[in-house]
Amino acid sequence: MERHKILIVDDEPHILSLLKKILEEGNREVLTAKSAEEAWQLLKEKGEVGVIICDHRLPNMSGVDFLVKVKRLYPDTIRILVTGYPEISTAVEAINKAHIWRYILKPIDVDNLKILIKQAFEYYRILKENRLLLKIARQQKEWIEAMKKEFPEIINQKLNESSSELDEKKMTEIIEEFTKRYYNQK
Repeated sequence: MERHKILIVDDEPHILSLLKKILEEGNREVLTAKSAEEAWQLLKEKGEVGVIICDHRLPNMSGVDFLVKVKRLYPDTIRILVTGYPEISTAVEAINKAHIWRYILKPIDVDNLKILIKQAFEYYRILKENRLLLKIARQQKEWIEAMKKEFPEIINQKLNESSSELDEKKMTEIIEEFTKRYYNQK
């Protein structure tokens, strides 16, 4: 089973250690960074993470700016912004530019955070599954288009219950042979 990776970005060490302790359970791997630069380095080393919890006030870069960059490179990663200084303009910017999933105020409600993280990973799983299904659907569409070109008589044939020009066994053989050739070309 693949481990769920969470990245927590906050310049306050006690917040990092507290959140790590709270969220590190089951098959979760919790990564921590004290700055956006350190977080980028972790993402380069570890690859995509399922969830990022990021403080808004970071050294050298705002949490919103960091999450905007994350969105560009890892669009499926669930982005959560945390702040101890709530401002409407920050929330609007985070929603409109970084497309955050949640905006959380400090002090953090631990029980609520645990529930949110479960929901975030479920949402992340659904996003990934949908991307895979979309890819499969596109491949199937390409396959059907190639079949239409090679065997228009099969695709265009109108089968009815009483008769058919090609029997089912023959059609199955043709389709299986075509499928082997089609996928060996790619």
